[in-house]
Amino acid sequence: MKQKIIYNISILVFAITFLHTSCRNNKTVQTFLLKDLAPVVMEYKGKEVFQYWEFENKPFLWGTVLGQVIAMKSYKDSLELELGTESFRQVVEKEASQNNSLDTLYSENGDLINAQLVHSGNVGKIRTINFLEAELLNYQLIRYPLLSHPTEFHGFILLHDSLNDVRVYFAASDQPWPPKPKVILESIKKDLKQGWKLKYHLHNHYEPKSRNYIGILAPSLADAQYYKFLSEDFDLENAIITNGFHTVEIESKEFSKFKAHGN
Repeated sequence: MKQKIIYNISILVFAITFLHTSCRNNKTVQTFLLKDLAPVVMEYKGKEVFQYWEFENKPFLWGTVLGQVIAMKSYKDSLELELGTESFRQVVEKEASQNNSLDTLYSENGDLINAQLVHSGNVGKIRTINFLEAELLNYQLIRYPLLSHPTEFHGFILLHDSLNDVRVYFAASDQPWPPKPKVILESIKKDLKQGWKLKYHLHNHYEPKSRNYIGILAPSLADAQYYKFLSEDFDLENAIITNGFHTVEIESKEFSKFKAHGN
């Protein structure tokens, strides 16, 4: 009888501890909002902004439980209304597919060839957007809504193993393309000498209304050229592109497989 009581108490303590930890972790995820964290502003040039955040490397950053990405949710809801629920679902799923066998070997369209490399499953891995990627996209969508004012941003994500820290550089403007991040690259050069690693370069893709809005999860010719530069000069490990629903992750050893300006 005594052993049974001790056993029941142990189970109760475990359950309480688990619930406490779970609630604490959920609270952490829900309250970690980039828009509420004061960034280190490096430079403002008109509508162009160059800044970074630094925080502890926590597992939830790379998980698929998203925070309060209200601007991103508004974009998705509006898109579903615009396209219709079934069409919306089909377009999102099509862009996330990696089993397309369409032959573009002899195509002269480099962007199409790059898209086929990804969607055939030959290069890169498409997965659900993670917490940190969603926070960065949401941050930009608060600045400029994607449907009415589409833009792209740069996100340079660095890790420091011994400090267990993440540093995220962000460059964006009010234009469809991201600004040249000269001030950020100068800072990253110094970071690399201090033990940081350039783990990811992130940017977002979108499409016009005529192509159903959902961004292509593959690098353009310009993207592929830029990845080669970042790999050679800054030891970039992975390139990631998100459309707000899914993200394609491409290892540096695969960069040379893509068509790029100049080849």
